[in-house]
Amino acid sequence: MVKATFENLSKDKKDRVTEALLKEFSAHTLASAQVARIVKEAGIARGGFYKYFADLTDAYQYLFKLAMRDLHTGLTGQMGADELYQMTKDFVTKATGSQYYDLIRLHYAANEALLPSNKHKQMPACAWAAMVLSHEAIKEALLDPDKADFYLDREHEALEKLFSQHK
Repeated sequence: MVKATFENLSKDKKDRVTEALLKEFSAHTLASAQVARIVKEAGIARGGFYKYFADLTDAYQYLFKLAMRDLHTGLTGQMGADELYQMTKDFVTKATGSQYYDLIRLHYAANEALLPSNKHKQMPACAWAAMVLSHEAIKEALLDPDKADFYLDREHEALEKLFSQHK
């Protein structure tokens, strides 16, 4: 969990550190990331990094949570199958222009398995299933872009079946 010293930084310094984290974790897996590159890019002391984050995993989780918050803007619990499919499709097709594209791609390719699971969240079964389907479609489409339409179509079909059974 991000330390209070990071939360209390000036906006400029917090932005510099966040940009350095994004650069590092967009180019390197969590296993190969280096504090040295982050502090050099952010222009901070190595000790400063550890005043802000417990370790690289903590810094990664902060950045990934920030990316998910930004990417999920507009997502509501009242979406139907078609709206959720369109949102997934828009993300996949627009992701290449997103500042988070490489971060998300590396997350699915290498980092996801290194992090503690958040599957303990309490949510209705249908919402959980829709979330899992959408995230899997995004993962497959980003890792195999030549077959993105196939994965998106499968997601749409599955969401329609899920939502029609849940009415």
